[in-house]
Amino acid sequence: MLELTTYQQALPVLPRNHTRINFVLVGVGGTGGFLAEDLCRIILQLQHTRKEINFAIVDGDIVELKNISRQNYQQAEIGLPKAETLAARCSAKYGIEITAVCDWFEEDMIRTASWWNTLTVIIGCVDNSTARSKIHSVLKINSANEPASLFWLDCGNSNYSGQVVIGTHSNFDIVQASNNPDKPQFWLHLPSPVLVHPELLVPQPEELSDNNLSCAEIQARNYQSLFVNKMTSAIAAQYLLELTLTGGLKKFASYFDLKAMSTKSLYTSIDQLKKYYIPQTNYHK
Repeated sequence: MLELTTYQQALPVLPRNHTRINFVLVGVGGTGGFLAEDLCRIILQLQHTRKEINFAIVDGDIVELKNISRQNYQQAEIGLPKAETLAARCSAKYGIEITAVCDWFEEDMIRTASWWNTLTVIIGCVDNSTARSKIHSVLKINSANEPASLFWLDCGNSNYSGQVVIGTHSNFDIVQASNNPDKPQFWLHLPSPVLVHPELLVPQPEELSDNNLSCAEIQARNYQSLFVNKMTSAIAAQYLLELTLTGGLKKFASYFDLKAMSTKSLYTSIDQLKKYYIPQTNYHK
């Protein structure tokens, strides 16, 4: 009951006015592969709003045999670029034009695609700090004095649990984050996912090694992760739906555990968001 009351008292998040939405899905492995299809379903609904919708998939990897049981790929696609094959399959299934970028994410992919009437949503489904650091760096595009035009939705998971976090500003200022500092009615900014979880930019042990897993290790990992990616995708899709179509997004971080079958979210209340306020006098670039 207390959690429901906290949710009801939270304020919604409103992006900048826009007539165009750019979705950039970075990483289409376990979670991103499923999320691509969920995002296509959202885009089909968004097309009724007459907004221009662009969808790009960015991934430099290829489909491997070990991906088939856990990720959204088929045997016939082994050896093909993930971005290209998923874009082609989703485009044929949903009738949506999708741009495939068969390369790793770089900051200039976003800077060149920013316009004044555009909302850009980067959906990060990556498993390494290097890629997250590059996505985090483009948040500087957002103005400190204007509603956010660029959102970063970060998705991550371990074997049985996961999290989805959304944000806009690396130097989050609670005073400038709402429409009215004295009596806020909605939020214009959110703290970057990195402010909520600084460990996202810390390299994990597997990033620092050759990561040569044995077949048994790969099999065990795939078994443990069979459905965790679909769960992460479903939660991320709900965030995207509320941010771009239905409105009413009143949370900025969600967590789940499949073994305990539990979920929890951080809601956009003043008390929650002010924890991530960085006073300018203490802020260092």
